[in-house]
Parts: sequence; C-alpha cells; structure tokens
Amino acid sequence: MIQFNFHRFKKLARWSLTNDKRYYVKATLQILVVMLLVFLFFTLLTRTNGGRMGNYGPCAFAVMFMIIGTIIVGPAYMFYSLEGKHDRQALTMLPASNFEKYIMRYATWMIMLPLWTMAFLVADVLQYFIHGLLGHDYQTFVLSVIIKFFNDTSRTSISTSDSYMLVSITISFLWFHSMYALGANFFRTRKFNWVLTTLIIILFIVLTALLTREDSTINQISQLNWRVSKTIFMISCVIYSGWTLLNFWLSYRLFCRNQVIGKLVNI
Repeated sequence: MIQFNFHRFKKLARWSLTNDKRYYVKATLQILVVMLLVFLFFTLLTRTNGGRMGNYGPCAFAVMFMIIGTIIVGPAYMFYSLEGKHDRQALTMLPASNFEKYIMRYATWMIMLPLWTMAFLVADVLQYFIHGLLGHDYQTFVLSVIIKFFNDTSRTSISTSDSYMLVSITISFLWFHSMYALGANFFRTRKFNWVLTTLIIILFIVLTALLTREDSTINQISQLNWRVSKTIFMISCVIYSGWTLLNFWLSYRLFCRNQVIGKLVNI
C-alpha cells in the first residue's frame, strides 16, 4: 500500500473530524470556562504590585502558558478522542496506511490549538463585558496585554549570546515535543501518557544534573575559551536534533505496533 495518498488522507481526515467532533467541542468548552474563571479570579480577587485592581499580567501569562504547553505536550493528545477499544479497533480497520493514520492522530494538537485560541478570545470578550457590567474602569482585553508584552520584547536588541539561547530553547522545545510523541505511543494509558512521559523527563533531568555537578568534567568546559564552547554547543545541537528525529521515528514504529488490547506499554 502506498504510504501516503492525498485523496485517501482527505477521506481519513473527514472521518476523523466527524468522529472526534464531540471531543473537540467538549475540550474547547472546557478551555473557555477555565480561561474565563482564571481571568475573573485574577482581575477581581487579586491586585497588581502597585496595589491596583485589574491584575491582567497573570492572565496573559496563563494564556501564553496554555499555548506553549499545548505545542510542547500536543502529541500526547493523539489518542484522547478514542474512548475505548472499539474506537481503537475502528482506527485500525480504516482503509488507510499507518503513516496516514499517524499523521492524522499527531495533527490532533494542531486542530485543538486554533480551537483553544478561539476559546481564549471568547473568554477574553466575556471578561471584558462582565467588567463593563460591574462598572470597573480598569477593564481591558488580555489580548492587548499580550500584544504589549511582545511589542516591548521586540524592542530589545538581541546579542550573540541571546541568539544562541534562542536556538537552545527552540531545540529543547522540539526535543520535549518529540518525547511526548514517543510517550503517547509507548504508554497505552490514554489519559495519563503525558503524566508518565513528564515523570521520565523529570527523572532524566535530575540524573543529568547529578552527573554534571560542580566537580564534574562537563562543568569545567565552561572554563575553556569561546571557540571550544561554541564547538560543544554545535555538537550538542546536532545530538539533540538527531535524538528528536529518533524519537519521532520510534513513535511511528510504536504506532504501527499499537494493540487494541495489550499491556501497559506497546512493546
């Protein structure tokens, strides 16, 4: 069977969106309610550092955390819309290649992200309307606070060290993203695969911190000249980029071995 056929994938996408519509609507409404409650809590019950009402800073942080968190943890939602073994069985029997099914399941977070963004915008309008009804003169949109934050950040000049930091952050995000793609297919627990994956990531970070304590050789690298540090940085980027690709490859291989009824893990 051809690994990818656009016409066949279009039918698969139509089937998936129709079958998972209830889940997407439910998740979007949940985000809308949660965001609205967060906005009202911080703007009504807390104050800024200056003692003023209308504490919109944490609201903006909550929205950015939701968006960034969805992007990083996104692959963990691959099987959230599958209620049980019957849904998994239906997915297995679909007339499409494993690669097409994997792409469609992986794209779950890409579908959720604009829906959740829309839910945030609706919650933002509702909180603005509620403050207007209450007669508060500090009402504003959370979106305007976020835009102001990025405008202030864009005015800051980026140095060479900052650019290397941005590259490190980007590669780290991709590595975390790939780890959740692997965890979603390694663990069979539909609702808690992201929890188990997070525990493994935390354990890995703790072990790495123990192995790179102050008296270790790795830490002494920072005492070398810039050329050596730059070389090590480039090598680290290549290693983690390769590790990211490996995680996605393993994730796909485990997806192909996915079992309707099985043990805790798909091996």
